[in-house]
Order: sequence, then C-alpha cells, then structure tokens
Amino acid sequence: MRTHYCADVNEENIGQVVTVAGWVSSRRDHGGLIFIDLRDKDQVVQLVCDPADNVDAHKMAEEVRDQFVLIATGKVRARGEGLENPKLKTGKIEIVVDELVIENRSKPMPFELNDEKVNEEIKLKHRYLELRTQKSYDIFKLRSKATIATRNALDELDFLEVETPIITKSTPEGARDYLVPSRVHGGEFYALPQSPQLFKQLLMVGGFDRYFQIAKCFRDEDLRADRQPEFTQIDVEMSFCDQEDVITVAEKLISDVFHKCGFDDVPTKFKRMTYADAMENYGSDKPDMRYDLAMVDVIDIFERCDNEIFSKIAASPKKNRIKALKVPKGDEIFSKRQMKGFEEYVRKFGASGLGYFQMKEEGLKGPLAKFFTEDDLQAIIDRCGLQVGDAVFFGAGEKKLVWDYMGRFRI
Repeated sequence: MRTHYCADVNEENIGQVVTVAGWVSSRRDHGGLIFIDLRDKDQVVQLVCDPADNVDAHKMAEEVRDQFVLIATGKVRARGEGLENPKLKTGKIEIVVDELVIENRSKPMPFELNDEKVNEEIKLKHRYLELRTQKSYDIFKLRSKATIATRNALDELDFLEVETPIITKSTPEGARDYLVPSRVHGGEFYALPQSPQLFKQLLMVGGFDRYFQIAKCFRDEDLRADRQPEFTQIDVEMSFCDQEDVITVAEKLISDVFHKCGFDDVPTKFKRMTYADAMENYGSDKPDMRYDLAMVDVIDIFERCDNEIFSKIAASPKKNRIKALKVPKGDEIFSKRQMKGFEEYVRKFGASGLGYFQMKEEGLKGPLAKFFTEDDLQAIIDRCGLQVGDAVFFGAGEKKLVWDYMGRFRI
C-alpha cells in the first residue's frame, strides 16, 4: 500500500514513483494547481495535483478537505527555485500526484488542531484528534525512547525485569486502594497495587538480587500536581548494597536515559548535597539547581534587632530559622505592590508574613529598616552579597515551616 513514510521522501527519490499515506494537514487551491500538505506519524510532504498531469487525480483533490485520509501515488520532483521550505525535512521536494485515493472523509474539525489556545476540555473530548498533532506524537515518542533506554541501562547493570501481579490483596500503604469485586468469592475483593513493594521484597528474599519493572500503580487519592490515580514508575530493588551502590545505579540510569533521549549535556556524575544542606539552603529536598538562589541564614543579625517578633524567634535558633533570599535586580523588577503580593502568596503555606529590603544607593530601605542599626544593616548587605538594585526577602518562624514556604517562594 505505502512505499515510503513522508519523512523518508527526499532528494534521492527525485524521478522515482512513490506512494505515501496520511492525513491532510492543509489544502490550497492556486487556480488550477491544488497543493496538499499530507502528514503521517511525524512529517509532512507536499502533494501537487495538476490537471495537466492527471485530470482524475486533480478532480479527486477538489473534494479533499482538512483531515481527510489519503493514499497518494506520484513522481518525486525538486521544488522550484525559491519555493523550498526550510522548516520541513521534505522542504526541497514535492510529489506530483498521478493517483489519489480518499480512504476516509472528515467532517469539519471542532477545533484547529495546532491552536495552542484551544480549551483543554475540548481537546480531551476529542482526544483522538489531539493525538494527531506533532506535539502529542513527540511526547509519546520521547516516552518510548526513555522506556527503552531504561530497560537497556538496567539490563547492562544485570537487573532482571519481572512483571508482578496487578490483581492482589489489600495492604496498608500511603493511600486508599482501588478494589475489584471477586466474581467467585461473593463479598470479597481484590485490590490494585499502590506499588509492587511486597512482590519485590519476595524476589529479594528469593535470591533474585537485582530487580526492576516499569510498574503500573494505582492510588485512590485526591488529584494534586504530584498525585494522580494511575501512574507508571521505574521500580528498582537491590540486595546487599550500600548508599554508594544505589547512587552509582541512579547516575548511570538517569544519564543513559537522558543521553538516549537527545540531551547530551547531562553529566555522568551528579552533584551531591546532604539533606540538611538542601533544606537549609533551598527549602526543598529536590531543589531546582538551574538557578542559584540560595537562602542565607541571618538569625544572628535579627537577634539584635529592635523588633520583639523577630528577636523572640531568633532567641531559639535550634528550632527556628530566619532566612534571607536575595533576588538580583529585584528592586528594579518588582513593584511594591508585587512585593506585597509575595506576602499573600507565602501566607497560603502558613507564613505569618514576608519581610523585605530594597538595596538603594544610600543603603537598605524598606519597612524593616527602622528596627536595625546601621552596623546590622551593613551586616545584612555583606552576608547576602547585595548590590544596588537588588531585593532581599526574609522568612521567620519554626524551621520546617520556613523551609517550606521560602522554598516555594524561591521557585
């Protein structure tokens, strides 16, 4: 039926007869000549229907509309000078159609497929159409590459892939189970696994040593940014290993997967950080290190300030924290209204407020400046490395609370 995918038709095929199949991405009638952009799984090729070459094919092309399913046979030729499309892999050639078959017709589209502004609910209602977009295909292709790379990397490390049961018994874990009624045993239920935890432990006890699985997990819990009822995880277990063994496996797995997926700048050895440093400096055990906005401890300076709230917090440095976060050029970027808005933002996470200073030519300015001596203001400037135009924000309170809301504020 098909001799070539659209992406495979190139200058080497000029003069050859090829057959391609796919969906109509667009159709243009230029007063006799009809141009059709035909798209298959990941590329577009231009079809030319000229009545001078084939009247029947041209007549058929007159009926064609967007998203019709076509099979086209024709001769490949180079595009005219100045008519190449550098945005397409097939932009230097076109196919002069000799035979055109409409395999399936389409009603008018409920939305423009490549319009990013279309409501998400509309896209999900017509999911089969959204799947035809290049963006959707690229996402699935990347996931497929990552899955294959994961299997290959773990196989090289002598891990054994084992599929564990999906229908199992209910066990206490972090969320509620999804239950499946038993047809044979009335009134009794199976559970869908929240994780393969028990099964992989059985494998370790059974001497399998190294196991992995691309595992489906099911958890009956409320939707959040990092929670969904069904998800897939890379599940790994090892026997007789220490921390360094786990880190070595993780570094190889992640670097291999990213390299195979086209990210060449991923290091094979990752930066290491203790949990304490991560929380103290970034307010998160998984900090975003693409930018260097580290929190600075200023509790000793605030202990001397003439503000009872801050000095009382600073009097208990073991359980409390006062953290500063410098934003370079923040005074030039943010208005006072925006800075007040930041305070409302952190209140959502339990903060009682968010103090700030603005670094001016004449020194630190802001609502808190009156509570500090000139020496202490200078100490804040030196501790935080402030330059004119910067802004610095402060969080104070119980340490876990401060870590949480300042970490969220940082990102």
